[in-house]
Amino acid sequence: MNNDKNTMLAEQPREWSGWGRVIAQALDNRGLELRSSPLAGRLLPRLGEAEVMDQTACNLLWEEAERISGDPWLGLHAECTEADLPLPLQMIGLTVTASLNMSAAVNNLVRFFALVSAQASMELRVTGDDACLLLHPRGRPHAQHMAALVNVVGRLLLRCARRGGVDSPDVPIGVAGSGMPVALPWPGEVTHGDGWWLGIPRHWLDLSIPESTPGLLHGMTGVLHGVLARGAAADIVEKTRHAIQQGMSRGVLGEEQIAEPMGISTRHLRRLLGQHGTSYERLLDEVRRDAALRLMTDPASSLTRIAYELGFQDPSSFTRAFRRWTGFSPSDFRRRQTTAPLAMR
Repeated sequence: MNNDKNTMLAEQPREWSGWGRVIAQALDNRGLELRSSPLAGRLLPRLGEAEVMDQTACNLLWEEAERISGDPWLGLHAECTEADLPLPLQMIGLTVTASLNMSAAVNNLVRFFALVSAQASMELRVTGDDACLLLHPRGRPHAQHMAALVNVVGRLLLRCARRGGVDSPDVPIGVAGSGMPVALPWPGEVTHGDGWWLGIPRHWLDLSIPESTPGLLHGMTGVLHGVLARGAAADIVEKTRHAIQQGMSRGVLGEEQIAEPMGISTRHLRRLLGQHGTSYERLLDEVRRDAALRLMTDPASSLTRIAYELGFQDPSSFTRAFRRWTGFSPSDFRRRQTTAPLAMR
């Protein structure tokens, strides 16, 4: 059972922390504040210091934003200016709109989609006269996040189509979930089903983009490849995080016991992690926090059991850490979750 839980946790993707700003801006545009949530107010300052956040934290931010706004499709309706978006998203937007034609724009979007979000991958599928951009979730992203990705991609497609001469773009979408009514921010139909997608006519891929800028495109793709490469270079952080997650299931959380299987000394591990702006203690704290937030959703797990599974010496130590992470005691947090589910399923 423990191994299954930790395997599930190890599969959770890390998301760009800039999405925290996007979520906050979506509320700000409505005259609302994400920081009005005590939980979000605790998380946001920590995210401002990091390049990435865990999926659970992103889910919690979306959940709080949905609760504050009362909009079950906040992600799809969010309107953010270019300046509001994280830098990788701004760069991809420039790359897409600088492409020579719609086909190149869509392929660049698919190519660099990992920089839009780590919680989904994108696939272009062409069948007959139709083309479809499919979004494949990774881990268990919040439904609002998937809706936001549809929103971001849809707006980029519309911008390119209009520049290519399409007067009245019609972009149908597919959404996964409950079948709740959806008001689209553009002309099109909604199909409720098991997945997330955007549809466009096949002939759109043949549209030229008159205002394309090949020089800018070349420069931007070079920069984006560098960002992707830098992400891959940070592999030692994810390896250490994964080793901690696996060690947690065996009660093995010592720094030496984590470094030895990697074939490096603890001193070298500390140096490598320091180069990426983190430390073993910080990663251990983050892994424990991620695991705690997920395990707390299982009513069959007692707080004492969770404390020992996470490697705390006693329940009181766990309670102090949990309050530092969220601003709530474990008992208060669990009671709160009975009225505010962690994520839309």
